[in-house]
Amino acid sequence: MVHQSNRVILGLLAAALTFAAGCATTAIKYKPLAAAAPPAAANLSLKVVDQRPADKGGQDKAQVGQIRGSYGIPSGVKDSSADVATETVAAATTDALKQAGVGVQSGSPKTLVATVTHFWMDGFHGYKATIAVQYALQDGGGKTLWSSEVKGGAGGTNLFRGAESFTQDMLENALADLANKAAEQFKTESFKKAVAA
Repeated sequence: MVHQSNRVILGLLAAALTFAAGCATTAIKYKPLAAAAPPAAANLSLKVVDQRPADKGGQDKAQVGQIRGSYGIPSGVKDSSADVATETVAAATTDALKQAGVGVQSGSPKTLVATVTHFWMDGFHGYKATIAVQYALQDGGGKTLWSSEVKGGAGGTNLFRGAESFTQDMLENALADLANKAAEQFKTESFKKAVAA
C-alpha cells in the first residue's frame, strides 16, 4: 500500500512538473558554417514561406516541438519569436547559397522560394528534430527553373536537461545539417545552369 501511494505521489509530482513547465521558451539561432565561401558569381532574391502543418507549428508559429514527461505526457516548447522557422531557414539558406558562390540580394531577377514544410522536434526517450524545405528557383515571371526538397535532422536523448536548451541544441543542429545538404544541392550543375539561364 505504501509503495502504491509512493508511485501515485511520484506520478502526480511528475505531472505537476510537466504542467508547471508548460510551454517552455527557447531562442533558436542559426550558426553559420565554418567553411570559407567563394566570391559570389551571381545573386538571387530569397523568399521564405512557412507552410508547416497546423498541429506542428502551423497554427502557433512559435511552437517548435514538445518534450514528454516520464509518463509520455507532452509539454509544448515555443521559441521567443513567432518567425523562428522563416528567420532561421532564411539564414541557413543564405549561408548555403554563399557556400555555392551565390549571393542573396533583394530585387534580383530570379527568386529562390524556400517553403518550410516541417520544423519540429518530438520523441519520448529519444528525440528527433527535422527541418524540411521545398526549394524552387523562379524567374521574374514566376516560372520554376529548378526545384529540390532538402531535409536536415538531428537526434538525441534528453537526460536531465532543460526543455529549452535541449530543443534549441537539437533544432540548431538540424539547421546546420539543412545548410550542409542545401549547399550540396546549390553546387549541382542543374542549379548552376538554372541560375545562369
